[in-house]
Amino acid sequence: MLSEQYKREMEQLGPRQEELERLYTLIEGGTDMKRKKWIGRRAVAAIAVCAALTLTATAAAAPAVWRSLQEHLGPFAPYAQYIKGASCTDQGIKIQMLSAISDDLEARFYLSVQDVEGDRLNEFLTLSGRLTAGELRDREGKNPAAQVGSGFPSTRYFDVASYDPETKTALISATISYDENARPTREARLEIKGLDTRMAAPHASAPCVSVTGAVLKSLSVGKDDKVIYKPSDLAGTGYTDAVLPGKKVVLAPGQTPMPLEGTEDIRISSMGFADDGCFHVRLDFAEGVRPALRESGKSALICYVTGASGPEYDVCQQTLVEGGMDILFPLIKAGDLKSLQSNELRVYGDYFRPGIQLEGDWSVDFELEYHPSVTLDWTGELGGRQVRQVTLSPLSVVMFSSSGSSGGFHGDTLYAVKKDGSTVAAEPGTGGYSNVSTPEKELWDAFNTWKFEEPIDIEDISFLSLKGTLIPVN
Repeated sequence: MLSEQYKREMEQLGPRQEELERLYTLIEGGTDMKRKKWIGRRAVAAIAVCAALTLTATAAAAPAVWRSLQEHLGPFAPYAQYIKGASCTDQGIKIQMLSAISDDLEARFYLSVQDVEGDRLNEFLTLSGRLTAGELRDREGKNPAAQVGSGFPSTRYFDVASYDPETKTALISATISYDENARPTREARLEIKGLDTRMAAPHASAPCVSVTGAVLKSLSVGKDDKVIYKPSDLAGTGYTDAVLPGKKVVLAPGQTPMPLEGTEDIRISSMGFADDGCFHVRLDFAEGVRPALRESGKSALICYVTGASGPEYDVCQQTLVEGGMDILFPLIKAGDLKSLQSNELRVYGDYFRPGIQLEGDWSVDFELEYHPSVTLDWTGELGGRQVRQVTLSPLSVVMFSSSGSSGGFHGDTLYAVKKDGSTVAAEPGTGGYSNVSTPEKELWDAFNTWKFEEPIDIEDISFLSLKGTLIPVN
């Protein structure tokens, strides 16, 4: 039987027998949140292996992806839900829901995308679709769905957490945030309509320390060279294209070659001062690489020099040249060399690279288990504000308050004080303010949230501490 296989595999790893028995019960009996309370840090590795064995036996994601998942969950792994049986395949691409960790404030999801027929995926994978897990509810429990469009609360943003080229599998993360009008539901749905591996968004950089005052070989702008970004495209600086030098040149290639840290698709070919008296950087693009263009036609690839004040380090002109791009910084002159050498060139934004674009239908329904919050039996004044409700989950704290000003607790760390006197910090998360003033009195309504740096056991907490006030947890 499958459960006997789990026992043999787990016994080789060495957890205590009582821990194994609890793990077996957890596997055979589902993923009920109540059964996870016993799990301590010693059992995290056992749970990871156990989940991997369980889901590998049902044709789940590769072990390397599960190791990456455990790394991303970190100390929250014992509180995560491991999802079984939620997968779909279209055109040789298999998408599977792997795990979720959720409470009334936020739901974080992990899914895998695997090419089971070829080698079409990479770390630049993007998904087009939606993940939905929740409904709208006001504080009285009513459903004000007419206030917003359908599909909320949901997310259309999917991030690549890791990619395993050996098994051609990407681990994807997605997050849904719930505000005071939104609540999670047990029913969740993933709908993916397309995937793309052609778009990359680097955060690349290179130091300018090697730049000298020497004038590098320059070439006249050719008839096939094309300007895709100019100084007037940089909003808010007030600079116009009149700052450009009268002499129209680009750097010749191959004079100071060096890598750009953060991307293998783009390299520096030449960097220094051209014979127009201005600082230039010439980039080489790998085969098939080109900058993405916005609807206006200007480049979505942003290039600037950091570390110095003043817009002159942001103002530039980008010109497409053979094999790459020349970046002209018209306001950086030879006299700025010393300052320039202590800074670095940075490149970020979007560019296209060789890849695929695939449309299809990957849809799967699954059940979301979440850690519900408890409402504390405390209200009162805190930091000059009237707190009317505090809720607590193993993952977060939510507070509703009102005050006579627009201030709140958004910059204050909150602490959970355990019965043994130790504390767990919770850093400020999302929040909001609304003006509910009357002609007679200024009044602001505040919604503040905090997320714990590691999960807590509510039964082990005596107080919450915020701005010197102790809030009893009972």
